[in-house]
Order: sequence, then C-alpha cells, then structure tokens
Amino acid sequence: MKYYLLLILFSLSICFSAMSENGHHHSHELNEIGLSIGGTYSTEHKEWGSGFHIHYFRALGLHSHWAIGISAEQVWADGSHYNLSAGLKYRFFDKLELGIMPGVTFLNNNEHVGNSIQDVNQNKYKAQFAIHTEIVYDMFHFGEFHLGPAIDY
Repeated sequence: MKYYLLLILFSLSICFSAMSENGHHHSHELNEIGLSIGGTYSTEHKEWGSGFHIHYFRALGLHSHWAIGISAEQVWADGSHYNLSAGLKYRFFDKLELGIMPGVTFLNNNEHVGNSIQDVNQNKYKAQFAIHTEIVYDMFHFGEFHLGPAIDY
C-alpha cells in the first residue's frame, strides 16, 4: 500500500517544451506537450488503479506565466473514466506550475452486483462536469525534456 501512495504522489511526468519562436531557449516556452502516467486512488471506490494524462499548453506570450490548453486523461480502476478538458496553467517560477481545466468526465456506467457487472442502461458511459487540476514540479531538465513529479486531481 505504501508503494502505491509513493507512486501516486510522485507519478512520472514527462514534459516536452518546443523551442521559442526566435530559436533561443527561454525559461517560459511558448508550447508544451505533457505526458503523465502513474497510480490513481478512488476515494469513492477505495481502490487503486492506473492513469494516463496528456495535455497541450500554449503560453499567452513569450515571457508570460499564463498558458491556455487542452487535455485528455484515462483512469483504469473500479471507477474507470476518461476526461476531456480545457483551461489555464500558471507557472509560479521556473520549475513549478499549476493547471486548472474544467471539462467533461465520462464515467463507466456499470453497476457491480456480487462478482458480476450489470449495465445500468444501454449507454456505457455517463457524462458529467468535472475539474481537472494538476501541480507539476519540473525537477530535472534534459534539453527540451523536463522530468518531475506531478499530482493530479
């Protein structure tokens, strides 16, 4: 159990930032594609699972701390779902950023009865409003690749 907790708290986040338009490296890149994989925990189902998240952000200016973007994620567990969202990211300093993205979560609409699964209705997924938040600390920089822990909610 403690290994899953460490996995979720420090899930691997790999971010690729494209070079800025003038070809020089800046601490605040214009484009970012981020990929995050790791453990997940459902407080509703009290179960561990795994998750995958990808996003694209575009800074509002060359040296802006603000960016807008889109994201998608998939969680595999008893409460499996996928999420599509769009929102804002703010970079507090060179390595720490916070993203808030309202969107739509599509929940698996199956009901567990004993050891079997019964469909509640004909639709497999139920859509509902959700907000995806993430905090990323870019601990290591290898050229345009940034590696560091991420916590998503």
